[in-house]
Amino acid sequence: MDYELLKLVEPIRRARGDFLYTYRGTRLVDLWKQGGRAILGHGKSQELTCLKNTLSRGVWMPAPHPGMRHLEKAIGALFPGKTVRVYRGLHRALHHIGCELKQPVRREDIGDPANPWLFSNSGNPAADRSSPLVLWRPWGLAIHQYETEIIVPLLPVAWPEEIAAVLLPDSADPYFPPSELVSPVLAEYAQRALYDLKRALETLALPQLPKTMRALEKSSIWKGSGLYWFLRPDLGGDAYKQLFLQFLEAGFLLPPDLSDPLILPWQLSPGLDVKLGKLLSFAGEA
Repeated sequence: MDYELLKLVEPIRRARGDFLYTYRGTRLVDLWKQGGRAILGHGKSQELTCLKNTLSRGVWMPAPHPGMRHLEKAIGALFPGKTVRVYRGLHRALHHIGCELKQPVRREDIGDPANPWLFSNSGNPAADRSSPLVLWRPWGLAIHQYETEIIVPLLPVAWPEEIAAVLLPDSADPYFPPSELVSPVLAEYAQRALYDLKRALETLALPQLPKTMRALEKSSIWKGSGLYWFLRPDLGGDAYKQLFLQFLEAGFLLPPDLSDPLILPWQLSPGLDVKLGKLLSFAGEA
C-alpha cells in the first residue's frame, strides 16, 4: 500500500455506492474499492444497521457469542462443502498457513487468478499457479475452477487486519488450528455482508460500460476481464504517481497499490462512462 498516494486524496467525508465525497464537496468515482473489500459499494444500510446494533450492546472484545456461529454459517452458505477456518486477521491466517507449509507466507504469496499478468497463455489461470495459496474474488473464477489446496477468499469486510477466512481441503483439516473468536461486532457485520454478497452473486449482472470496456480491451497497459483490470506491474514509481494524479484530478480514484485491480463501478452515467473511457485510452497511449 502506497500511503503517500492516499495522502494526495482530499479527506473523505462520506461514501455511498460507487462514490466518495470529500469535505470540499468533490465527488470521486471509487475504482479501488479497498482492493475488492468494498466490491458491492459503500454505505450498505443493512450492514451498517447490524454494526450499530451490535456496537450498542457493548460486547466488542473477542468473546463467545452467537455472532461467531452466524459468521461461519454465512461462509458455509457462500462456499458450500468447503472446510472453513476464521482467524483474527489475515496476518494470523498466513501464520497458520505458513506453519502447515513449513515456510513463511506473506500476502504477496497468495496467487491472484484474476490478474492475467501473473500467468501464461494456457487458458487456465488457476492451474498455472505454482503457489499453494490462491485468492478468490467475487465474479472471478468459479470456486470449482480452483486447482489448489488452500483458498483465501477476499471477503467484503472492511477490516482485513481483524478478520480473515481460509478454505481448506479435507486432508488439511486436522493440521490447522480451529477458528478463533473474533469480536461479535465484526462477526455480525461480516455475516450480513456475506449474505448480501451471496445474493448479489446470484442476481446482479455485470456493469454495462461500453466506452470504458472498449478502452480497456484496446489498452496496452491494462489487462483483465469482467470487473477486474490490472495495470502492467512494471509501471511504478513516478509514472504511476502521475497516472494516479491524472485520474484523481478528473474525479476517479485509482488503487493506491499497484497489486490491486481497477474495479469497474456498478452504476456509471453515460457521461462518466465516456469520460473514464477517454482517460483510459489516453493513459494507454501515453
